[in-house]
Amino acid sequence: MSKIRSFFSSFLPLSLLLGLFVRSYQFADRFSYAHDNDLASWIIKDIVFDHHLRLIGQLTSSPGIFIGPIYYYLLIPFYALAHWDPIGSVWFSVIIGGLAIASVYYVFNRLYGRLPASVGSLIYAVSWSIAGTEREVVPTTPVFLWTIWFYYTINLLFQGKSRGILYAFILAALVWDINLALGLVFPLVLIALLVRHRRFVRRDFLVPAVSALVLSLPLILFEVRHGFSQTRALWQTLVHTGSGHINLPAKLNHVVLYAAQNATRIFYWNPPADLSVYLIPVLLLLFLVYLSLRRRFLQPRDIFIYLFWLSAFIGFFLFNSINLSEYYLNGANILWICLATLVLSWLMSLGRFARVAALVVVAFFAWENLSSFITAPNNASGYVERTALVKYIAADAAAHRYPCIAVSYITSPGNNLGYRYLFYRAGLHVNQPKSQSPVYTIVFPLSYVDRLDKTFGSLGVILPDYNRYTPSGIAVSCSGANANLTDPMFGFTN
Repeated sequence: MSKIRSFFSSFLPLSLLLGLFVRSYQFADRFSYAHDNDLASWIIKDIVFDHHLRLIGQLTSSPGIFIGPIYYYLLIPFYALAHWDPIGSVWFSVIIGGLAIASVYYVFNRLYGRLPASVGSLIYAVSWSIAGTEREVVPTTPVFLWTIWFYYTINLLFQGKSRGILYAFILAALVWDINLALGLVFPLVLIALLVRHRRFVRRDFLVPAVSALVLSLPLILFEVRHGFSQTRALWQTLVHTGSGHINLPAKLNHVVLYAAQNATRIFYWNPPADLSVYLIPVLLLLFLVYLSLRRRFLQPRDIFIYLFWLSAFIGFFLFNSINLSEYYLNGANILWICLATLVLSWLMSLGRFARVAALVVVAFFAWENLSSFITAPNNASGYVERTALVKYIAADAAAHRYPCIAVSYITSPGNNLGYRYLFYRAGLHVNQPKSQSPVYTIVFPLSYVDRLDKTFGSLGVILPDYNRYTPSGIAVSCSGANANLTDPMFGFTN
């Protein structure tokens, strides 16, 4: 057993190297740069160049509720280092991923020992599901990092350790800036405080409360200035949860299916069709009961913690009418990673056959996820292609001495978004096609049309019919405001 511990303890540097490799490999080519990224760039432009210190970020999928501003302020140094090119934001995600891997090792080592810490950090580092999510440069990128420390916090509070209060207050203040769904598990904090209330005194709450207040100042100021509009919107969302007709059996099956898919893909990104997505999570939950009752790494209270945590997400989205996506359930992924880690560590403490079996599982997991990562398809419609396309349009417009242009799209709804900051960086005055400015048409996918003048990966451009435009007509069409700067932007509020 000591040899196994020593062997896996050497995996921490390797876990960090593999994790950073998976999160940074082909970072430009695989940077999707869709609407959320363009919106973040626009908000940073608003802060830095328009000198608008913001209290809120983008509008969320819940009406009237915005994401907090911290994410956007954190991105500014990365943009600045990249000369305000959005590619710099990729390194924010890489750093978050590295911090999360190190946090898994630290938290698991403090709670369970060096072997689980090493196994857990390796699982977290090479899981293509985890790494792929962290590569998305969006406000929810730190969700996994947040949940790692929340898991540690809950354990500290149930152990009666006062520093858990500080962590809990800080994490609570950051919920608005990451994902409001994380607030669903906060009743666990209250339960732990009630169970261990004799272990805490009033002064234990002073520094945590001040820390949370400071971090919450943007939210407090915004709410005071705007009549507590977000508070009222959140209340309406909660009040209307469960209202109206819901086919509960069908919705429950839908939510549980998504949760099971999330759990399975952490370990097996491309499972065979005949492998039930429920197999891995069910096995892990059975081991949860066994390890807890046998007090191997876990305690009986952990059954309650895990089931409450999972039920909070499943129960809320069962009664909420929001169009469910897997990422809404990412707040529970740390539980599956922890369970898998503890099961493997427990097997390594048994006989030689069990140790070999556990090592085979770890090796297969690493191989399957790394191979899935290396062979992951790229739809060639992201940052590289969009940047090249915009530069091509700018060069063509300059060659024809167009003071402004118009852009139309032949694509599906939503895929016409994600270009405005790139047009801004290229110095283009971009109008709507109705302005009668020279029209460049962006096509995605290419199969939508029979003729293209230039292609960039999966994106295509149809050039203007130059003969239609006269210098005088162009001058009139370009005499108004730059629509690229003045038109409303979905999700953006001044």
